[in-house]
Amino acid sequence: MYQELLTIKGNSYCLAKEDITCISDNWALPTSYLEFVQELGFGRLLELFLTYIPMGKDNNYCDSLERQNAYWKDVFLQYIHVPLSMLKKKENLELLMNAEPFMFSENGEVVFWDVRYPKAGEYPIYLVHFPVGIYFVGYHFREFITRLTCEETYKSILKFHESPLLPTFEPLSVNQKTSLS
Repeated sequence: MYQELLTIKGNSYCLAKEDITCISDNWALPTSYLEFVQELGFGRLLELFLTYIPMGKDNNYCDSLERQNAYWKDVFLQYIHVPLSMLKKKENLELLMNAEPFMFSENGEVVFWDVRYPKAGEYPIYLVHFPVGIYFVGYHFREFITRLTCEETYKSILKFHESPLLPTFEPLSVNQKTSLS
């Protein structure tokens, strides 16, 4: 499904296991993201975003979705106490307080779900670019990809990009945890 949408650079896939469908007791991973990580796995999406895969509770992989989600939630909590103009809007502050981060860009943007509003197994997807703003990207993962690769829609999300992102995926190998943190 996603291989039809993307040009794949490489063939060494690190895929998510099909039996891991959540990283929290409070919410399940969206169907569209599970399909993606079970088909393509961990890697660099659109030449910019690192896609993380669920690897189970208490795993030893720093690149797992569980560890990255916890790390970025802590970062978001720190930003909540910083007087940023983007957080003066009540809805932006609430989004950040309820965010479930799942991808990170090599430019510093973080992509997250707002799990307060599930619809048909999916959650709204947002991109936060500190200190610039929070931008709605789509209602499912396929829409996330198509909106960022489309000439007509990318600029409403990626304010500083000169062109849409390329529809590519580069599989990467997952790193095992090497520190005591």
